Amino acid sequence: MIRAMSSTAIRFGRAGGFAVVGTVVGAVVIAGCAQASSGTGAIDASADATANVDGSVPIDAPGAPIDAPGALPDAPGGGCTVMTRDLLVNGNFDATPLGTGWVETLADPTLPVITPDGTVVHSAPNKAWMGGLTSATDALHQDVAVPASTTSLVLTGQYQIRSGELFNILPYDFGDVALTTSTNTVLQAVLAVDNTDAGSTWVPISFTFAQPHAGQTVRLRFATRNDSSGATSFYFDSLALTATYCE
Repeated sequence: MIRAMSSTAIRFGRAGGFAVVGTVVGAVVIAGCAQASSGTGAIDASADATANVDGSVPIDAPGAPIDAPGALPDAPGGGCTVMTRDLLVNGNFDATPLGTGWVETLADPTLPVITPDGTVVHSAPNKAWMGGLTSATDALHQDVAVPASTTSLVLTGQYQIRSGELFNILPYDFGDVALTTSTNTVLQAVLAVDNTDAGSTWVPISFTFAQPHAGQTVRLRFATRNDSSGATSFYFDSLALTATYCE
């Protein structure tokens, strides 16, 4: 299998093949965290709050404690501490050994997705380089455990697309990012791109998931598929999957 050549960029390293560049637009979303706590009102000892024979206060006495619907119990010390944490291991792909934390499904087993090869990189030295071959499918994923009290889950990062398709007016090569279950059932799509989105700059990703998936194990999955001509390269780098939660 030979890496495809484009008119604008060459893929050095993944078996001496070639690739080209493109741009896509990422969605920007802002995350937040909400917290609530319930309080306990003092008992009103006025004449209206007549004591029972046994000395207790009737539950319908004015000023008796009332639990607020949906309120959260106070944490020891009063309230919870809002925390944020990146759930990904090696989100910038620069840890050693190469590929730490990620599972790669390769079009060519001699050409790993996580690589220092080539010149397109956002945080040196490594990035995820998917595609870059004709008639090829690459996949990359990482499973993470979301904290039980998570109220917001946000994916951030960078991507860039370069294409060797002769005519970039129709989609022939495809890439997507999604949050799935550990068996690859899609929970929510993040990004869908193709060769027509090709450009020469890094594009930011900032995506807040509709559900925080608190207490679940979820999978962040990247997948690309190229047809039989004009290979497209899909690059990803500087990723973070940030959970906001209470502790």
